[in-house]
Amino acid sequence: MDDPNLTPVEVVKARSNFLRGTIVDGLGELASGAIADDDTNLTKFHGIYQQDDRDLRAERRKQKLEPAYSFMVRVRVPGGVCSAEQWLVLDKLARKYGGDTLRLTTRQAVQFHGVIKRQLKATIVEINQALLDTIAACGDVNRNVMCSPNPELSTLHRDVFEFANDVSAQLTPRTRAYHEIWLENEKVVGIDDEPLYGPTYLPRKFKLAFAIPPNNDVDVFAHDLGFIAIAEGQRLQGFNVTVGGGMGMTHGEVGTYPRLADVIG
Repeated sequence: MDDPNLTPVEVVKARSNFLRGTIVDGLGELASGAIADDDTNLTKFHGIYQQDDRDLRAERRKQKLEPAYSFMVRVRVPGGVCSAEQWLVLDKLARKYGGDTLRLTTRQAVQFHGVIKRQLKATIVEINQALLDTIAACGDVNRNVMCSPNPELSTLHRDVFEFANDVSAQLTPRTRAYHEIWLENEKVVGIDDEPLYGPTYLPRKFKLAFAIPPNNDVDVFAHDLGFIAIAEGQRLQGFNVTVGGGMGMTHGEVGTYPRLADVIG
């Protein structure tokens, strides 16, 4: 029996077998360019949003056609750092699958738009072959961890970047669903567990950033959790911690609102 305290989206997550749902079946159903409604809540955790061409909606409705569905695929880039080789792969994929566009986000990620359903798996596979991924780039989890994006600038920048990378790894979902669905890894029975998130994951998205004074190039006070480096010379000593950000904000509900972070210690 479902917990009556869960929201409808939380029920979908709890029933999803750790983010699997019926995504595999939906990818195989090529009569439609879309996937099932419940699965659109799950593919976000895999870095994928279902969209449609708004300019074509009215005309397709007149013709009794379904909307012109496609997908946005977001690549997670912790600290905003990718190699020249990885960038060239992303550029190639934009031309191959993403309608000749490649978008850089305000949170150091990379997005492809216009990817059609039958090309989704190939897109994800080729991203992973470049040693990048899309897992947890969207959805109700910790999102891309931001950091001053030049670890070559100093020893301090390198150490903070490595720390941010470690945090990103620790907060990545543990489910094997991503690897099974998109990379066709062998299913392993009975090991799925989310010790941090649980079966319903978070109520909303969660965002972290690391800043190195005197610069605030990551806008650390706009995040749920921020970490401001404390250094002695070029040696990292620790962080001042900030708390703020969305704080559970819901659009249209005036009792919820974003706020600038406070330094708590």
